[in-house]
Formats: sequence, structure tokens, C-alpha cells
Amino acid sequence: MQLTAPQPFLPPHVDPPSRHLGRLAFMRAFVRNPLEVIPRAAYEEDFVAPPRARGSRFWITAPELIKGVLLDEREKFQKLTQIRLLGPLLGKGILTSEGADWKWQRQASAPMFRPQDLLGFVPAFVTVTGELLARWRASPQGSAHRIDIDMSRATFDVVSATLLPSADAPVFEQSIAVFQKAGGWNQLYASMNVPKWVPRPGFFSGIRAIATLRGAVGAMVRERRSQRDRGAPEPDDLLHRLMAARDPETGQSMNDEQLIDNLLTFYLAGHDTTAKALTWSLYLLARSSEWAAALAGEIAAVTGGAPVAGDHIERLVLVRQVLKESMRLYPPVPMMGRQAVADARIGSLEVKAGASVLMPIYAIHRNARRWDNPNAFDPTRFSPEREARMLRYQFMPFGAGPRICIGMAFAMLEATAMLATMVQHARFETIAGHEPFPVARVTLIPKNGMLLRVVTA
Repeated sequence: MQLTAPQPFLPPHVDPPSRHLGRLAFMRAFVRNPLEVIPRAAYEEDFVAPPRARGSRFWITAPELIKGVLLDEREKFQKLTQIRLLGPLLGKGILTSEGADWKWQRQASAPMFRPQDLLGFVPAFVTVTGELLARWRASPQGSAHRIDIDMSRATFDVVSATLLPSADAPVFEQSIAVFQKAGGWNQLYASMNVPKWVPRPGFFSGIRAIATLRGAVGAMVRERRSQRDRGAPEPDDLLHRLMAARDPETGQSMNDEQLIDNLLTFYLAGHDTTAKALTWSLYLLARSSEWAAALAGEIAAVTGGAPVAGDHIERLVLVRQVLKESMRLYPPVPMMGRQAVADARIGSLEVKAGASVLMPIYAIHRNARRWDNPNAFDPTRFSPEREARMLRYQFMPFGAGPRICIGMAFAMLEATAMLATMVQHARFETIAGHEPFPVARVTLIPKNGMLLRVVTA
């Protein structure tokens, strides 16, 4: 449908430091919000080499440099900091492993995400969203709701209804909150490679949260093995596929620890990133009544008032534009990094073994060399004709290269169906005094939560 584009507006954004921070200022800012340490030059240039880093740290934003790290020279770069940060929780699963170990786990998981099969999940996406709408309708009309919490619970229910066994959502929710509370310290220690034994705030509560989560998922694995031993029928879900998988090199199947690693990865990464994309999208629509009306009009024209279905998705063009612009401004995973394990040359940069190459997705998505009015909300950027002209590594909310998010197509389909269903039946409004601010905690959260007023139809 044709749209007269509303005037772009500026939602909350980080004001980057104009100069490189000293060590103590860097640490204070990093613990508070890692986005605050990204230098202003990263929003304006192709790469930045902080003078005090002496070649041990680079910020890169140019698509050709990012391609060099994630694709062309990928064998010389590893996810050592991410493994240090997430390894205690996710072990050696698909997100936190390297080389052949990663490759066969990805191959084992891939069949669950075949594009031709994903449309079959749309009814589940719509059903879960309908249950959320029912809970909103049960509240007084126009009540304020913690949208970030609602989106997290709904996307967790989606994962449990489509890919994985049903799990105890509050257990996961409470444990994630523990990690987020100490997230700045954990990220700082991991990025600076501080010895693991050095105390930090949230250390012991984090250990308890990890034990709780791994224990809960371990119980699921044991229950499924018991089912198998009894010859009971089992669903053809991701756990079933992972248990049946064999390493092509060794012929070995996954042991319980490996299954726990991968199930936790898919439970957490599989719902939290989509929840953040939906949370920020609803906020932006609450700020732009014109775009909310445009989406409502498109959804009505495409569905005729019926529930969103698989054959509607491709025609919900404006819905997808809003989602993509939301993920540009507020990428669910706002920072990526790789550590050089061998000397490498990417473009004009000489990177020595041991150096860190940081890819600040938040800044890449706002770099003035590649985006006009980069801090403004303007979904017309993602009209089909304009998106076709974008460089491949200019917009990367799901990462890029061989390790691009395996669930990318699933997540986009899920987010499109859920956002369309919510806009079809509800209106969202901001609340004075509750302006969200983006904070990096592995994923991008709104500081103090996302409180919106919900008016249901």
C-alpha cells in the first residue's frame, strides 16, 4: 500500500563521548552501560583505534572490514570474550563453541529452521499473542503494562509451543534478571580478561542462577531419555533432533551436558532477542500514531479482519519495515566482538594476534557515512527498493557471516505475526515520565523497563 511517510522523530539514544575515555572513566561507563564507551568517531568513521589501546583494540564499522572479520578471515578470529562471558551458563553449545564442534551442532539444529517449514508455526505465534491480548483485556481499559516483561513471557511461550519442551517461564525470567543486574560487571571482566577468581558484584547470585537453570533443563533431558527408554511417543521437536544427531567425525551423539548447553541456548537466545525487538517496536509505534495507523490499515487490508495467517506474512510490508527500523535503532544484540588468534589483515588494518576487534552494532546502525539522519525513526528506509541498495554488512541485527543467527527466519516470521496481531487488536500509548533509555546487557534492554498504556479493541 502507498504511504505518505510521517515526519521522522528522534527517540532516546546514547550521546557518545567526544573523546577516548581514560581507563577508570572507561570502566565506570562500561559497568553503567557498555554503549557509553563507544567513541563518537565510531558513529562517523570506518574504524577507530583508541590511542591508549596501542593496537590491542579496534572499533570497526565499515561493511568491508566487518566482512573481513566475519567471513574472509574468519579462521583467524574467535569469540573468546563471548565464550568467557556466556560459557558458564551455555557451556559449549552452538553459540559458545568454535570450529568443528560448532559446525556439527549447527548442522544438527538446522533442519528445525527450514524456511519451507516455518510458516506452519504462524498459528502458534498468533495463538500465544491472542492469550496475551486476553490478559490485557482482563485489566481495566487503558491500564499501564510492563511491555518488556509481557513480550519476554509471550516469546518464551512461543519457543515452548514450537521448538522445545514446555518449561517453567518464571524460573527463566528470574534467572535472566539476576544476570542483567550484574551484567555490566560480567561484561567488563570478560572484555578485560580479568581472572575468573577475582570477586565482582553478583558473582555468587550468578552461580546460583546458573545452577537453577541448568538443573531445570537437565530435568527435561532426563525425562525425555526416560520416555525413550519406555518406548513412549515423543514430539518431533528440537530436543528430539538433537538427541538423534551424530557427530559426522566421531559418530558420537550429544551427552546430557551438551544437550543442556544447546537447549539453554535456544531457550534464552531464541526468545529474548525477539522479545526485545517487539518491545522497542511497540514503543516506537506508541510514539508515532501515524505509523501505528498505517500498520493497522495494512493489516486490515491484508487480513480482511481475520487472524493473521501464513499467507499474509509476505504482504505485511509495512509491519516488516517497522520491525527492521526498530532493530536498526535498537538492535537486540547491540555489540559483537572477535579476538584475533593469528595475525590478520582486514582492509587497511593490520591486526596482531591477541587484539580485540569490536563491532558495535548499535553504532554501525547509526553510522553517518551510511545512514541519513541516523538517530531518527524512519521505516521508509526499509522500503523494498531502498533496502535493495543497502550493503550486506550495513544492517546486521542477527549478525552476519557463517555464524549468522540460525533462527533469523524464525524470529522475523514470529515478530511479524505477533506485532501484526497486537496492532490488529490493540493501541499503545506512552506514559509521561517513563521514557525508556537503551542499556546494553548482552541484549538491549530499556532502562527501568518499558511501561506503556494498552487500549484493546
